[in-house]
Order: sequence, then C-alpha cells, then structure tokens
Amino acid sequence: MGAKATETLPSRGQALSAWACRAADRVDNKISALFVIWLCLALVGPHQELYKAFFHVVIAPVVLMTLLVGRLRYVFDDPLFRVAALFLFYAAFSTFLIGLGPMSGHLRALRWTVELSFFLLALWMWMPKVVEAPGWWGRFLLALTSAAGLLAIIKFLIFEQDQARLSGLGGLHNPIHTGSVLLTLLVLGSLLLKLDQAQRRRFFDRSLLILTVAVVACVIFLSKSRGPMLAMAVYGVYAFSFETRLRHYVVRAALLALVLVVAFAMVAGEWPLQRYIEGLISRGSSYRLDLWWGYLAYPPDSWLLGFGLGTEKWHVPAFEQYWVPNGIPAGHPHSMLIGTLVETGLVGLGFLCTLAGLVLFNIWRCPSSRNIKLSLLGVLILVFLLGLTSGQGVIYSVKTHWLTIWVPVLFVWFWCRRSEI
Repeated sequence: MGAKATETLPSRGQALSAWACRAADRVDNKISALFVIWLCLALVGPHQELYKAFFHVVIAPVVLMTLLVGRLRYVFDDPLFRVAALFLFYAAFSTFLIGLGPMSGHLRALRWTVELSFFLLALWMWMPKVVEAPGWWGRFLLALTSAAGLLAIIKFLIFEQDQARLSGLGGLHNPIHTGSVLLTLLVLGSLLLKLDQAQRRRFFDRSLLILTVAVVACVIFLSKSRGPMLAMAVYGVYAFSFETRLRHYVVRAALLALVLVVAFAMVAGEWPLQRYIEGLISRGSSYRLDLWWGYLAYPPDSWLLGFGLGTEKWHVPAFEQYWVPNGIPAGHPHSMLIGTLVETGLVGLGFLCTLAGLVLFNIWRCPSSRNIKLSLLGVLILVFLLGLTSGQGVIYSVKTHWLTIWVPVLFVWFWCRRSEI
C-alpha cells in the first residue's frame, strides 16, 4: 500500500502541474482579449470602478497563475523590468522607514507597488502580441479612442450642461485624465498603423485617423485642460517636422476638428471664443506653482529618500506652514517629476532617469529608420509633456495614469527589442 501511495502522489502532482501549464498556455493566448475588455471598461465602461474590479478579479489572478507555473521567468532577465522592480521594492520598503502619517498609509503604498507589479507583468505578456499585430491594435485603439471621445462629447452636451468641463466615461472621470489618455492612445494608434507593414486598409485607416484626431481635439477643447492642450500642440509641431507624408491628412483632420470645435462651442455656450480664452486665463496656474513651491520650500528630512511613497498631503510640512496659512487648497504634486522627487527622493528620481535612459538607448540602437526612431522618441516626449503638470509620480494603484505612462513606455521598449522577443 505504501509503495502504491508513493507512486500515486507524484502522478497526481504531475497531473496538476500539467493542468496548470495547459491553463497557462490558454491564458497566454487570451491575454489580448483580456486587455481589450479592460481598455473598453477603462474608456467607455458604465462605472468608473469596473475596470479596476476587472483588473483585480481577472487580470491579476491570471498573471499570478502564469507566474507560479514558471511561464514568466524570462521577464526577470529583462533589464527594464529589473530596474522597475528594484524601484518598486525600494519605494515600498522605504516608506515604512521614513514615510509620514499612519501605518495605513504605508500599507496603501505597498498595495500600489504590488498592483503595479502585476500590471507590469501583464504588459510583458501582452506587448509581444501588440508588436506582432500592429495594424490590428492600431485600428482598435483609434476606434476605441474615437468612440470614447464621441460618447464623452454627447454626455457633456446633453446630460451635463451644468458642468463647466468635459470628462469621459469609465475611468475618464477627470477632465485632465480624459484629454491625456485619449491623446496618448491617439498617438499610439497612429504609430501602430504607421508600423504596420501590410497596410491593407489604407483608405479606412486614414479616414479613421482623421476622425480620431478631430474627436480628440474637440475633447481636449471641451475639457479645458491646458496640460493636454500644450502637449498636443508641442507634439503636433514635433511630428510635423518629420512626418511629411501625413501632413495633408493631419491638415484635413485639423479642418474637421475646427468645424466641430466651433459647432460644439456654440452648443456648449463657449462662443465667441473670447469667452473661452478668458475662462482659461482666469484659472491662472490652478495653484500648481504654490503646490510645487510648498513641496520644494518645505522639503523632507532627507532629499535622498523623500517623504515616502503615497504620503498624504496633510502630513507634509507645507500643509500647516504654507498652504493653510495662505488659503491654498492642498493637493498632490501635480507633476510626475516633482512627485517622484518628493515621495521617493533623489534615489527614486535616479530610478526614473535610469528607466528613461534605458528606453532612449534602445531607441538609438533600434534597427529602424530615422523616421521610425523619431516617432518612437515622440511617444516619450508626449509622456514627459503630459507628466509635467499632472500626476503624483509614476507609481499608482489601478488608475488611468497607467495608460499615459507605463503602456506607451513599454510599447516603445518592446518595439525596439522586437527582434529579441
């Protein structure tokens, strides 16, 4: 009996292992479908928490199962992932040592790093699929961006006439995030179409691109978010400097956008445009300069380590010593760079610069044409521009910030290293 039991146990273990491996194979084949669902929930979902729930209930367990059966070992050999993992470990560990506020805040910061770790692993599973089929993913992103933008415009003009600024559906409940996310996906979608060697649907692709550019321009106009406006303008000038073949298509899109902007402005009561411009100017810097000054003038005990990841605004010295006495609404840093510096210190900023340096180096050595390299560099420029006046850093729990930071950066990384996938 003992011998029989001994033989049975390994066979059951082997069967379980084989089942887990087969399940991991099926999951790996379905990761693209999971991201399609997640992106749809994030951009056009009926509730702002649905895409978060889908990540926690579906994507994270899938990643965990794939990790446990050993199918993600290759990820740990990737230099970018290694640096990102060290950054997350440092941020999570250091906040328990130097972080301000209660223990619950430190545990929340730890949760952020765990969630982002799972998302990065999910991206390492998904991005090879995107690189293999750039045309399909480009059309999908442009179509989804157009749909999200049009639905946001309809919601704003019909159901939110009492609101001053447009916001979207799903996770796009903030005007700044709405413009930033849609602009990022527009740039990624257009780049993916450009990278598609087949180009089997040229008329459809160009028509879709023109529509999406016009819709995103209207969304940014109605959202009254100056950060995305500046990013769109700077990126547009940059792209025009070398995208000679697409200029007349972008001009058509700009003309369509102008017509739509005037029409929507009249419906939304923002016409003449002088009233709209005066509204933008009247908001000043939206207290950003005061927020930045507060964080920098009342620094942490150590600039090397910072305040600690996720430290709440009312626990930093500037809250009592500068913001409250001067009647300034306290808030998070509203800058990716300043947020990284004050939360994780010079060490965290060093990690961020290392990540950027790795991606830039891979763009330089990428076996692509100069035009493609400039386009890939443009994605990083857009990420930088959008992060100048928005965000708290680069480490978040499930938020649409992932779509404006990690998704575009990881796409550039994977495209440059596609020959090694």
